[in-house]
Amino acid sequence: MTNVVRFPASRRIQATTIPREEFERLAELALDIVDRIVALLDEADGDPDSEPDVDLEPSLGAPEGHQSQVAWLRGGSRDGET
Repeated sequence: MTNVVRFPASRRIQATTIPREEFERLAELALDIVDRIVALLDEADGDPDSEPDVDLEPSLGAPEGHQSQVAWLRGGSRDGET
């Protein structure tokens, strides 16, 4: 594959322990960044709760009443909740 970008091989850095407070601060920072990214994506998309075709969204589970999930596995051309 010519489009694979490999990380440069370098010496390994030994992991160190950090205080719990520092870990919690970094975890909160990561969650804040994710919230900001989601807000930016929602803003760019217009109405984040509306899809182009009357709120059709992909179904989230396998169909009920089938003996096998093969039909669900194969999918279809129209996979929306109505």
